[in-house]
Amino acid sequence: MGNRTTTTDTLTLPKPAGGWSSTFDYGAGDWWSRRPEVDRRKALAPVLNQLQRLDAQRLRLEREGGTVKDLAVLTRILSEPLRIEGHYGPTTCSLRDPRALRTALLDVDYDLHHDVRQLPDLLPVYYVSRTRRDYWGEYSLVVEDFHLSPGYPLQDERFVRLMDVGHEVYFLRLAHLRDAARAVLGDAGSGEAAVDALLYDLGRHVFQAAWHEDQRLGILVADHFRLTAFRQAIELLYLCLSGELCELRHAITPDMLRFFVEAYEQPAIRRFLERLRDLDGAMITDLPRQGRVLYKRLGHAFSRCLGTEVLWGFGRRMIPLWKVVYGNLSRLEAVSRQLRADPRVVAACDRLEQEAGAVIDELAVGGASMQ
Repeated sequence: MGNRTTTTDTLTLPKPAGGWSSTFDYGAGDWWSRRPEVDRRKALAPVLNQLQRLDAQRLRLEREGGTVKDLAVLTRILSEPLRIEGHYGPTTCSLRDPRALRTALLDVDYDLHHDVRQLPDLLPVYYVSRTRRDYWGEYSLVVEDFHLSPGYPLQDERFVRLMDVGHEVYFLRLAHLRDAARAVLGDAGSGEAAVDALLYDLGRHVFQAAWHEDQRLGILVADHFRLTAFRQAIELLYLCLSGELCELRHAITPDMLRFFVEAYEQPAIRRFLERLRDLDGAMITDLPRQGRVLYKRLGHAFSRCLGTEVLWGFGRRMIPLWKVVYGNLSRLEAVSRQLRADPRVVAACDRLEQEAGAVIDELAVGGASMQ
C-alpha cells in the first residue's frame, strides 16, 4: 500500500455541525475506540440476571432432583428474550441463540467473550468475561469476569480456553486478581482503566513468561500436595527462561512489587524483581544460563518425588506416585488428602521443597537465604 494522502486536493470533508471534535476525528483512523462509551455492567445486567436464574435452577436440579416441569423452567429461561443496549441501540436475542447473543455483546464491547460449555449431565454452564489483546506475547489476557457458572470447567484458574478468530486457544486469566489489583492501587488509582493498565503490564512483562500451559501438571501437584516453594520455583524459572529480562527491569514499578506481596503472594518473583533492578547487563544476560541448569535440577527432583512408591488400590500394591497422579488428575484433591498422610510421600515432598527453596535462593537472591 502507498502512503495515504490527506490533503483537501484529494478528499474534502464537510465540517460537522458544532465543529470538529475528538469523537469525529478522521485523521486518527481509530474510529472503533472513539465510539461513545457504553456502561458494560448496565448493558450486561439482563444477561447476568438471566444466567444467575439459570444457574440456580440447574444447581437445584443437580442437588435435589426434579420433574419434567422443572426442566421446562430451564427451557423457559433459555428462551426468554434479552434486550441488550449497545452502541447501535437495543438488540433482542436469547440464551438459546449463542451466535445472536455473541453479536449483541460485541456491540456493547468488542472485547467481551461469551462461552458456553456442556456438563456431563448435558446441562449448560456459562462464562462471560472481558479480554485485552496482547500482541507482544503468546497469550492474550482475561482482565475481568462478569459471570462464571458454578461447575464451569476451569482446572487451572490461571488459564481459560476461549474462541479467538475461529480457533479455541488459551488466554491468561488475570480476572480473579482484579479486586486485589484495585486494592494495591488504592483509592487514587482504582479506576477501571488504571486496574486494566496494571493487569496488562503484569501480564505482558511477568505472567506471559511465568505462566505457561505446560506447567499445569506441576502446579496441580504443588497446589494439592501443598508444595509452596515448588510452585514458586516453577513460576520463577519460567520467568527467568522466557521473559524479556532487560525490558522487564525497566518496567518494574512499586505497584508491581506490592502486587506480589498483597495481591498474588509470590515472594520468589518479588525478590527476583528487586534483584533484577540492581544487576548490570552482563549479569542479566547470564541469568537464562543459570536458569537452564536450575530447571534441570528441579525437574530431576520432581521426577524423584513422583517416583516414590505408595500403597494404592484395592489390592494395596506398591506403585509409583506418578501413576496415581496421572490416573486421577480430575479428582486429585481427594487423592492428595489420602496420600498426604503417607510417611513416604511426606518425606518425598519435603525433599522436593528443600530443592525448590535452593533453586529460588540461586535465582532470586543470588544464593543468600530468602527472608
